Amino acid sequence: MHRKAKLGLGAAGVLLALYAAGPLWAGWHLRQAMKARDVTALEARVNWAQLRGNLKPRIATAIREDADKSGAIGGLLKRAIGSAVSDTAVDTFVTPANLSRLLAGRAFILDKLPGASKPATPPPQDSDIEDPDDPVPPRRIRWAFFESPTRFRVESVHPKLPNNRIISILALDGLGWKLVDIDIAKR
Repeated sequence: MHRKAKLGLGAAGVLLALYAAGPLWAGWHLRQAMKARDVTALEARVNWAQLRGNLKPRIATAIREDADKSGAIGGLLKRAIGSAVSDTAVDTFVTPANLSRLLAGRAFILDKLPGASKPATPPPQDSDIEDPDDPVPPRRIRWAFFESPTRFRVESVHPKLPNNRIISILALDGLGWKLVDIDIAKR
């Protein structure tokens, strides 16, 4: 084989490896932004309009299913206002700032309460032990694969929710990957 052909194959291999590693790299950066509660980095790593658009019908369906289980008047009321409430709630609460607040959890609340102090927790000594103050504890990745050339799916399990799968979808956006959908499914 000629030297130019070998160089061409090598370059193609490197580009393919970079392409395949792209979504995992983006996911790692997204996790780091969540842990740091970095609103600017979160804005850059998530396609918020597409994420909200994907969450709205799922939440509306959950409200309808709950309405079907409710009594006559409660179910009727939930069906009547369910989709409007879900759309408004998603638009209002699915934002980088609110995600940052949600991830801050107990630390955010304790910081805002006058006279409250954070409980002293020793750092974990073993890599298998989870840090209780970590807002995004490590997940165990079950599957990570390309659904298409522009969509990458990561299925993971939260250590405290072993019967649920957390499904994250990243989509190619320009030259980078962004989070476009999240779902939780029973195993």
